[in-house]
Amino acid sequence: MNRKIGFISSIVICCTVAIFLICLIVALFAQNVFTENLSYGVCAVLSWGWVATACVYSCYTQKERCAAAKIGVAIGVIYATIISIVYFTQLTTVLHKSADDKILQVFAFSSAGSWLFNLDLLGYGLLSISTFFVGLTLQTENKVDKALKFLLMLHGVFCVCMFVPILPLPATNQGNGGTIALICWCLFFLPICVLSILHFKKLNDNNAIKESL
Repeated sequence: MNRKIGFISSIVICCTVAIFLICLIVALFAQNVFTENLSYGVCAVLSWGWVATACVYSCYTQKERCAAAKIGVAIGVIYATIISIVYFTQLTTVLHKSADDKILQVFAFSSAGSWLFNLDLLGYGLLSISTFFVGLTLQTENKVDKALKFLLMLHGVFCVCMFVPILPLPATNQGNGGTIALICWCLFFLPICVLSILHFKKLNDNNAIKESL
């Protein structure tokens, strides 16, 4: 059961990142309300899928690494909680404009430097820390696992994004710099998702072989 959950959750996060990437590419050429709101929804699902994936990874960690596994899951839960609040707000209060305009400016994710925009950066910074600790627990038995472990831990460097709102940088919505940065992130994170699928598929195949003997 654990292996199947890991396999399915890895597919889920892979699909969400792929859809998010498509939405970002569309945003480079035109403003589209549908793809914008779709990106919010799939990013929320991504956060839930990551928590499930991290939990499954923790099931197979060695005893001396269980603390790192628990930290990875715990920080992943915080990440998912923050991201769920951010994107649920976009799909409800902001989308339906059910609050005063001044309040909507604070809540609107599209406003760089807004409260929820900064929370979003905090959330993805925590995701990076979560992947780093999960990577610490991964046992490398083949090239796929070695590549997965390396990318999970290297993804930890993205935690710097959570410190961006603290720096005295001018907030601006001009240009496509933010969109391009997110596209680069997707291209980095997508291989992690694919390798996770292969990792859990191999576990499922090995388990099926053992059961047939």
